[in-house]
Amino acid sequence: MRKLSAAESTEIERRVAGFDQFFQELMPVLTDFMERLEVPDASMIVADPDRFVPAVDAFMKEQVVRTDDRAWIVTRIGYLIGEWLVQRFGGCWFVNDIPDSRHFARYVVGRFARIKNANVTVDPMAVAEAYVSEPPGRSLVGTLRAVEGELLGKS
Repeated sequence: MRKLSAAESTEIERRVAGFDQFFQELMPVLTDFMERLEVPDASMIVADPDRFVPAVDAFMKEQVVRTDDRAWIVTRIGYLIGEWLVQRFGGCWFVNDIPDSRHFARYVVGRFARIKNANVTVDPMAVAEAYVSEPPGRSLVGTLRAVEGELLGKS
C-alpha cells in the first residue's frame, strides 16, 4: 500500500475519530426512524433489518425528497442498508483506509463472512444517496437486490 498524502492522512484521521459516534448513533437513529413510521417492534431493526425493509420501501416509494430533508433521510436509509448488509452477509462497519479505493475514508460495510471476495466493500451511504436520488417510484427492495447481485457476482 502506498504512503498517504498529508491531506489523505488528515482525512482518514478525521473519519476514524468520528467513527465511534457514527456507529453509536446507528441503533437509536434507526429505532427512531421505525417508530416515526409506526413500525411495530422498532428496536428490533438492528437484529433483523430485512423485516423492516418493506415498510421503508412502501414509505419511500412515492416520496418527493426536499433538499432540506435529504441528509436526514439518506442517513437513515444508509444505516438501514448497512445493517441489512451486516446481517445478510456477515459483515461489519469500518473506515476504509485503502488510499486508492473508491471508498477511501468512507464508513463502509465489508469483511463479509458469506462473500467469496474478502476485499469487497459497500458504501451504504452512497447506495442510499443514489436510491434517494431516484424519482418517485423508487424501490428499496430493488436497490438491495441489485447490491446483493453485485456482491454475489450475479449482475
